[in-house]
Amino acid sequence: MAGKTVRVGSQMKYLGLTIDSQWTFEPHFDSLIPKVSAAANALCGLLSNIGGAGDAVRRLYEGVVRSRVMYGAPVWADDLMASRRSILLLRRLHRVTAIRIIRGYRTVSHASASTLAASPPWELRALALKKRYTGRREWHPGEDPTEQAASNDTGTAEEDTWNLWRFQLINGRSEHRGADAVLPNWEAWRSRHGLPLTFRMTQVLPDTACSASS
Repeated sequence: MAGKTVRVGSQMKYLGLTIDSQWTFEPHFDSLIPKVSAAANALCGLLSNIGGAGDAVRRLYEGVVRSRVMYGAPVWADDLMASRRSILLLRRLHRVTAIRIIRGYRTVSHASASTLAASPPWELRALALKKRYTGRREWHPGEDPTEQAASNDTGTAEEDTWNLWRFQLINGRSEHRGADAVLPNWEAWRSRHGLPLTFRMTQVLPDTACSASS
């Protein structure tokens, strides 16, 4: 084409997102998650279970990792929800960052680690970003959306995320006692964004001790 060779393949990358011949984003997560996981694991050495950085730094660390994953979320969120394999890849990475927040062992399940960290699953975060993006696209040309309207959109998406997450935990197939410990006090836990947990506090909680299964 125009004197240039155009390669034909099963995948293409456009604006940082990789799609396959079926227009799905599985290749995107296949290539992205290992790269981000390597960076996340490198940072883990700075966040020891005993002592080390405080809760704010640990949440900042998670935010840095999550921001890399969430690039383009409004585009691929629906496709992600249709791929259990991609969701599991994403949850595997999320579990690493959540465990750093709660100072837990690697045997802690994703459900327990994310709940104790008050960190909603990233696939639900992606859906929230898509909802906010879609809502803003519906504003008519020439409108001057107020800061309050944008804030309301964000609040509604956040509310939906937490409600859907709670529904999933209640109706999940597997029992995660760490999550069960939080559910009776869900609103209080949410409003306080969890609690800064020490290593020993985490070990007292069920499903998070060294002998716990994932």
